[in-house]
Amino acid sequence: MANNGLILEVKNVTKSYGKKQVLFPTDLSIYKGECVVFCGGNGAGKSTLIKLITGIEKPSSGTIHFHTTKKKWFGYMPDHMNFPKELSPVEVLNYYKTFVDASFADIDAILKKVGLWDVRHQKIGSFSKGMAQRVNLAQALLADCDVYIFDEPTNGLDPYWVIEFKKIIKELTKEWKTVILSSHIMRDVAEISDRIFILFEGQVKESGNLQDIYAKYNTNTLEDVFLKLLEKANIVA
Repeated sequence: MANNGLILEVKNVTKSYGKKQVLFPTDLSIYKGECVVFCGGNGAGKSTLIKLITGIEKPSSGTIHFHTTKKKWFGYMPDHMNFPKELSPVEVLNYYKTFVDASFADIDAILKKVGLWDVRHQKIGSFSKGMAQRVNLAQALLADCDVYIFDEPTNGLDPYWVIEFKKIIKELTKEWKTVILSSHIMRDVAEISDRIFILFEGQVKESGNLQDIYAKYNTNTLEDVFLKLLEKANIVA
């Protein structure tokens, strides 16, 4: 873990919708230059935590604080984005660049990075799910931020682009950018993580680096760890 400066603090954060509590008291300290992964099944609380960190939703209690001097605190890739089908990737990024002080050169570089340069003028309505997801990735990468947040980023990506996405994450952390991402497909993101937080039922049930977690549960897959945590909670036999 690149413990060279605190970049994000989450203190005693909870979230409820009416009488239903979906996130129980949660504390996180995330540091500059590390990749942190929130893992868990559907409804575990991963996306809720992401939405609270990004400010899309407000916590019921607790505080969230970014330690950054950048004008834009983070780049954000939601799990799904409905871009207008009549627009092209270039047109979408031209729109976003007005909010993040990006240049036309930045747009060109990002389109090449996500493999959309050759189709930059095609309408997004003709794109596959994976190609549209890469437009989503591109808009998140366009801003020069200290933190990048990705919610289920590998959804719709084919195996080649899952590998390329991992390379992009490694490049970001080498530049001392912090990456926070969520995924229910644990094998897709485990190997690029510095720390992992495993959630279910709105609670962080385990956290740490991959090697320590594997050693603790005497296994070599996160799926096994997750099953053992479920067994411990008497959720499965």
